[in-house]
Amino acid sequence: MNKNRFLLLIFLIFFASSNLQAQQVENKTLWTANWSADGQYIAVGGDDQVIRLFDGQTFEFLKTFSIGEQVKRLRWHPRKNILAVAATGQGSRIIDIEKNKTTLFSGVDNLGGRSIAWNRNGRLIAIADYDGKLSIWNKKGKLLKLIKKESTTSYVAVDWHSQKDEITALSKYIRQYDRKGKLIRKIQHREQEVLMLCIIWHPSGDFFVIGDYGDYDHDYPALLQFWQPYGHLLKSIERSRAEYRNISWNREGTLLASASDAMRIWSKEGELIAEGKSEDLLWGIDWSPDGEFIVTSSETRKILIWNKKGEVVRDISF
Repeated sequence: MNKNRFLLLIFLIFFASSNLQAQQVENKTLWTANWSADGQYIAVGGDDQVIRLFDGQTFEFLKTFSIGEQVKRLRWHPRKNILAVAATGQGSRIIDIEKNKTTLFSGVDNLGGRSIAWNRNGRLIAIADYDGKLSIWNKKGKLLKLIKKESTTSYVAVDWHSQKDEITALSKYIRQYDRKGKLIRKIQHREQEVLMLCIIWHPSGDFFVIGDYGDYDHDYPALLQFWQPYGHLLKSIERSRAEYRNISWNREGTLLASASDAMRIWSKEGELIAEGKSEDLLWGIDWSPDGEFIVTSSETRKILIWNKKGEVVRDISF
């Protein structure tokens, strides 16, 4: 083998190794971790294109579902063990865990799901996608309504009002729609243009909470904000040193958990109750139905179970 061919071989090996390492790093983030309504299951998904199912009581690993696309958001049906999946490409789907049945969403081009949510009775699903479309589906995966694209490139989060069939979606603005797709209102959440990442309505329907990315290049801290339904800002909190990726209310609506540089628990009024330190950035978060535990997932594939004091009680990472 001459010198040039040898150097080319070394370069190709190095290039392949670098690509593999980059893919391994890229595929570590677990975007979402969610507890089923009956407490029986925990589902976790992320960039490795796999949903992992754990026992919600013993925390033991149960099985995997290969999606073939990056999983961005999971939401359990409010009463049944049916999982709604938002994924890139055409990976968004509904998985009935008990029947072992999968239904793909079809009928919308470029349906790269960024976020997904059930309405209050589990009859409707809203999907927010990267193309800036909002769509409404029934639980059988049938398209009911494609909401007119507004002046936005993509949506990053979506949630239904907890008492009405109204949808709130995040992009450059907070937008609220009725189930027929009519825009009810548009809210600018801060003076600076900062990416919002998560939203959740309080169980009462009296207010909702959003978390944003911040912009540390411009010294804009990440904010957690409490809003009244009609666009009045109740409270804005500067606490995190990183973006707020996900937030979750306990079933009673008395405690809010947030995932960012730490796992934090807040009161209904936005007062800090507990803080659990994390070695890496947290992305997914959800309460157990009994309100005793919190599950988080992270950018380095860690899955942790916390108690209400902000203490880690179990590491179920794989």
